[in-house]
Amino acid sequence: MRHPLSEYSPAGKRMMLAGMVLLAAGCASSVPWQAPYDITPSHPVPLASTKGTTTALPVLRLARVSAAHWLKTDAYQYHLLYQEPQRLLAYRDARWVGTPPQMIASRLQRQLAHSGQWRAVLAGQSSGTATWLLQVRLTDFVVNFSGPEAGKALVAGTATLVNATDYRVVAQHSFRFTEILPGASAQGGAVAMAGASERFVTAVSGWAAQMASTGKSTPRP
Repeated sequence: MRHPLSEYSPAGKRMMLAGMVLLAAGCASSVPWQAPYDITPSHPVPLASTKGTTTALPVLRLARVSAAHWLKTDAYQYHLLYQEPQRLLAYRDARWVGTPPQMIASRLQRQLAHSGQWRAVLAGQSSGTATWLLQVRLTDFVVNFSGPEAGKALVAGTATLVNATDYRVVAQHSFRFTEILPGASAQGGAVAMAGASERFVTAVSGWAAQMASTGKSTPRP
């Protein structure tokens, strides 16, 4: 029996062999399909809008949300507290649409901009002069399973309000919110994480506005 490549020229054989190698490499490096999950609800609750003039309101700059190293990934991470509580696991067939700090930053930016408490909300290094600087560090963003059919989503972090003029720290506060999973699955965890994230950004937004209002009368040291 003649070899399948015997009818091709030397150049043709080399091209075909190269194609076969690339195809084999592609198959070997393929990864399982992963469903992307987001923390933004499909039907978000309308936020408060500012009525009348906003010229007297301060301008806030939201710094880039920071996080621990293990949260700088789009991996959908969870704990099995009833088996190995110290071991951090990740779904093979599910992931987040972005890293937790990126998703929280997007939701927080929107919450602040529509809260009616600021004349404008600047992001990161965008141009413009701000009165206040809000720094947020995410410390937890994980689904904790307390049993095979039960668990909670956890979102936690620390917010710091800084005077943008002299970089004086006005206030700092830690936030921690949990939400019960409606189902012991990646989808159930995403629903609970969206709820915990909503409570987190709402609390940070309200706290920042309150501290900024109080900080106006705080004398410089």
